[in-house]
Amino acid sequence: MAVRPDNQRTCQSSSNLDISVIQKNQNNLNSFTGPSSKSCSVCRNLLINIQQFFDMLDTADKSSASDWLTVNDIAKELKISKTIVYRIIRKGELEAVNIVETNGKIAQRSHYRIKRSSLNQYLGSKKVKPLPEEPVRISLQRQFPKVKNYLGL
Repeated sequence: MAVRPDNQRTCQSSSNLDISVIQKNQNNLNSFTGPSSKSCSVCRNLLINIQQFFDMLDTADKSSASDWLTVNDIAKELKISKTIVYRIIRKGELEAVNIVETNGKIAQRSHYRIKRSSLNQYLGSKKVKPLPEEPVRISLQRQFPKVKNYLGL
């Protein structure tokens, strides 16, 4: 252990802690035995914080991979306004589920849920197809009818 000027102890081997080793062992950080994981509380706390970080990343990945999307999610993903998403839903182009009973009336905002598969199907139907190649046009010199020149030009 080395002593910093502010009298706090630090682990000499903490600089030897390789991030690639931590990433490979992210699922098993509790059993990680790095050079100082047993002797240094700073290193132990670092490993605990890294484990919490990877747990948060896993949670974020699971929540972003949800099968159900809101209008706001779709608007953000497609970078369009929510109004356009509502218009697409009301036209019936995008299949949505109304999660609130409206007694036959148009649902208020934020009450629609859309399956990701429905969104993918809608986007597939809107895919731009390339124009067919135009045939090569042979330009014939245009022949104008002979007109009698009354002006003498």
